[in-house]
Amino acid sequence: MDGCTSCGACCRFLVLNVNPQYAKADEKRWVELHGVRIVQKGEAVWAYVPTACSQLQPDNTCGTYETRPDVCRSWPSSQADIDELHEWVGEKVCTVA
Repeated sequence: MDGCTSCGACCRFLVLNVNPQYAKADEKRWVELHGVRIVQKGEAVWAYVPTACSQLQPDNTCGTYETRPDVCRSWPSSQADIDELHEWVGEKVCTVA
């Protein structure tokens, strides 16, 4: 996908696959009280941690662009990735299409 507008939204949180126990009501509430969003998609449970990448520069560019991880190089892989980003940040910030 081309057309990144350097909004930096994709670099402002970390997504981790976590133990399914965190989707249980009490555990989910506890984690979310700490600012981490828990989302269950099928059998997988994901934690969205609001922390920016250490290489995100003030102008929303990558400080290690040439040597960035493969996961950064391949994202977004689909419109679903962009839609998920908009859902996470609560607004349509990324205009990649």
